[in-house]
Amino acid sequence: MKITVQTLPKSEVKITIEVPESRTEKLLEKAAMQVSEHIKIPGFRAGHVPLDILKQHVSEEAIFNHMLDLALPETYSEAIVKEKIQVVSRPRINIVKKSPLTYEATVAVYPKVEISGYDKMKIKKEEPKVEEKDVEEVLKDIQKRHATYKEADRAAKTGDRVEIDFEGYDEGGALLEKTQSKNHPLIIGEGSLVKGFEEELTGMKKGEKKSFKVQFPKDYFHKPFQGKTVEFKVEMKKVEDVHTPEWTPEFIKQIVAQDKTLDELKQIIRENLQHDKNHGEKVRRENEFLENIIRLTKLDIPEILIEEEIDAMVEEFKDELGKSGIPFETFLEQNKKDLKTMRQERRKEAEKRLTLRFGLQELFQKEQIAVTTEELKKEMDHVVSLYPAKEQDKIRKEYKEGSYLLRRLENKMKMEKVFERFLGK
Repeated sequence: MKITVQTLPKSEVKITIEVPESRTEKLLEKAAMQVSEHIKIPGFRAGHVPLDILKQHVSEEAIFNHMLDLALPETYSEAIVKEKIQVVSRPRINIVKKSPLTYEATVAVYPKVEISGYDKMKIKKEEPKVEEKDVEEVLKDIQKRHATYKEADRAAKTGDRVEIDFEGYDEGGALLEKTQSKNHPLIIGEGSLVKGFEEELTGMKKGEKKSFKVQFPKDYFHKPFQGKTVEFKVEMKKVEDVHTPEWTPEFIKQIVAQDKTLDELKQIIRENLQHDKNHGEKVRRENEFLENIIRLTKLDIPEILIEEEIDAMVEEFKDELGKSGIPFETFLEQNKKDLKTMRQERRKEAEKRLTLRFGLQELFQKEQIAVTTEELKKEMDHVVSLYPAKEQDKIRKEYKEGSYLLRRLENKMKMEKVFERFLGK
């Protein structure tokens, strides 16, 4: 078998393979036998029809195409093994000649990856501190979540819980979509609605109606409303006093299920906040490290891998929409987008993901970052132990050798070793 390899731009190669006629003839006979298994020809048993007889009942093209189905995977695999080509995509096949069978296989290969300077990175480590106001905010939040409400026969004021009906109209008097609500609950002053809205509710009594205009900010998250002036018609349906619980021993026990003083509760909150802040700082430094890896990695990414990564990103987005009950087509229509635009918007992120992936693989190799079988088994046992006992056997099977889950776990452990080496504990 004659094989020639031509290097192409964007980490691709073109492999030209010429199959000897003697081998093609044997493959044609094999193809004919397999085709004849599905055809009834008087005087012959299925699968035992001579090629010249079979050609009288089946087109030569059909037999040849079936022979290609046998020849291409077989000869292509032999070629990439013999030439030691690290392919990362399926080949694009072009038949050059039928006799002797000659074809071209254009395929993306593992790109040449260069990464340097990562060992000289200096990522500043902050020492996050918990302020007393942080603790007080948590205490207030707990009180709010356990607040009780009592209807009040008076005008609403800041801090009250109210329920309102409202509708929004444009400057021409037309009702606007997504600006209506019935018995809408809110605490006046918490800023859950657009700025300027809640201030208009103070002084209103139950049953009272009012109209007022509000201008939405220019950077409002919903683009159609950015900088727009909307007239709202509001009816006050209910006004309630908000009663927040005092920090009695009984209330504290309700929160922590233990007999604690207020100072002891504050210490628990302080420790939890410190843990969260430390974790947040750890994640910040890790993300900065990864951004630097992307910056320091040089490679030529095969186009087909970028397209495949975009495919995966679009599917991820569709899944997220599906969980929210929004059909993908509806999203495109509402946002005046098409699939081509969406794919283009995700291209840079896809390139970043791939650059990071290849950069980390090169880093693992250069730094000899590896996970032993014992380490992997120990971590897998830990992961499995987090599931209910009745599900553990099923989960363990999902982490079988060669599985995606096991590879992902191994890469996660490698990343932890990288962070520990370059960022410290």
